[in-house]
Amino acid sequence: MNQFAVSTLSSVSHSDNAQPSTNKRSRRTGAKWTRSGCLTCKRRRKRCDEAKPSCRNCVRLGFTCEGYGSMWAQPLDPSAQVFQSVMPPKRRRLSASPVSVCSPASMESGDLTRSSLSVCHASSSASSPLNSGYTETHSPSTGISDLNENDDIASNAANIKDLSVVSPKLRGHISHISTLEAHYLQYHMEQGSRLLANLESDENPLRSLLIPRAFSSPILMKALCAVSAVHLANRSQNSLDAQTAAANYYIRTMSGLRSALTEFPHKQFSDESILAVALLCKYEIVRGSVKQWSVHLDALEKLVISRGGLTSFDKDTADFLWGLFLYTHNVAKMTNRRPIAPIPGAENFSFTKLDIYIGYTEEIIKICARIADLPLLSHDPVALGLEIHTIDTSLRDWTHTATHYTVPRGTTEATLRRLRMVAECFRDAAYIYLHSTLNRMSNQNHTTHCLPSSWPDLITLSKDEALERCLERVRSNPLDQHCEYSALTFPLFITGCESQDPEARELVIESLTKLEANFGIGNVKRAKELLRILWQGAQMHWLDVLEQLKWGLILA
Repeated sequence: MNQFAVSTLSSVSHSDNAQPSTNKRSRRTGAKWTRSGCLTCKRRRKRCDEAKPSCRNCVRLGFTCEGYGSMWAQPLDPSAQVFQSVMPPKRRRLSASPVSVCSPASMESGDLTRSSLSVCHASSSASSPLNSGYTETHSPSTGISDLNENDDIASNAANIKDLSVVSPKLRGHISHISTLEAHYLQYHMEQGSRLLANLESDENPLRSLLIPRAFSSPILMKALCAVSAVHLANRSQNSLDAQTAAANYYIRTMSGLRSALTEFPHKQFSDESILAVALLCKYEIVRGSVKQWSVHLDALEKLVISRGGLTSFDKDTADFLWGLFLYTHNVAKMTNRRPIAPIPGAENFSFTKLDIYIGYTEEIIKICARIADLPLLSHDPVALGLEIHTIDTSLRDWTHTATHYTVPRGTTEATLRRLRMVAECFRDAAYIYLHSTLNRMSNQNHTTHCLPSSWPDLITLSKDEALERCLERVRSNPLDQHCEYSALTFPLFITGCESQDPEARELVIESLTKLEANFGIGNVKRAKELLRILWQGAQMHWLDVLEQLKWGLILA
């Protein structure tokens, strides 16, 4: 833990045991001020007794009690132009945070990872669910090119509209969060929450679930600000302030998790702390990390298990955590072989509503995860043949109507059409990925005898047909800023890996560049970097290149 955190904890501990000073006015007895008081008392900066449905203070004084919801009781219009384009301000140093840290752009990836984890190295208590999750890792060694994980995410975004830091237009006074937190919270409300999901609706949990809980949880607020800041940095040319703030909030979130772990090693983490860990995983994906995201994903799994599984959470929280984990876990299996254990009992958990990450692709990404496991059956030709047949049949028979989902409020028919287009691209990509995986297996001597030479004939859709179908869908759609298109990273990536046509490759790069500019997610840049390595003469399968790079690439 850094010196500031140690001194802070020490002073807090000392103050808890100290006797009240006789020369200071003692606090009046009565209702304790809390972050969870009613909105009226918060605005008046008065203590609230939190009576329901209206607090007694408001009733006694004749005020209208506004209840206990978020300060943004009615979600802001995501298209609101609060963060307008203005002349770039002079760079200034952030001083709001007590933790001093360099900008991510000015430090090596390993430096950022090591500094974060040195602050947050887990407690030695063996009973801690995070003890084996947060371990020190090092930046990946490329071995092929001088690519650094800490490359400035905005360096290739010359055409991105400049987003300058302006004062947020808050609806009401919020006294217990800083001006900087209010700024990144407002950005998340109006931009980040809309662009960091694969489905936008009135019920987007990045707003409806996370925002109200962040008001009563400092650790979740910091994690949310970290994600918001790194996303703003990706989408802005003048990103130094946002990068610095993102690193600060990231480290302070890790420090808070470690403090909770150290002080209460046997106590279950709160829902808000677990949500903060989920956001740290999202932070690394947005940043473009090729390693650290998996540490947080492992920790998230352990925390959910330690709580007794998804059934221990309320439905909204369980849906959000399971959607994020299912999507991230299965997409991760396609590009790296690092084992990530499933959450026990999760096979009995099902979505009843279209998820903001999964959409209509739930069954397809599960099939892709099964394709990733085909090499594990290389010793058993019969089992391998049966699994290939089952996968092919599942892909052939899949339709978006096979599973009935409730459509979230505020979802338009145009949005559903885009979701269906994305799901169809994923099915094409699954066929391409199946051919790619079997081709790699057939080229490995120890598995040659397991695959008949006519194995391509066993698959309903040929690789060339799947490639053309996916490319045609991309050509026929604008790939604008509708967030449903942000899920196309993997279909575009696998299409680029397996295509030999220069025009097709150009379309893939143009499309990925649009996703990078429109949605500000750093892993898209990593996908482009890997494709360029492949196309510049690396006579290797793309998975072999990833292994040589030592990249844990994730295309969620």
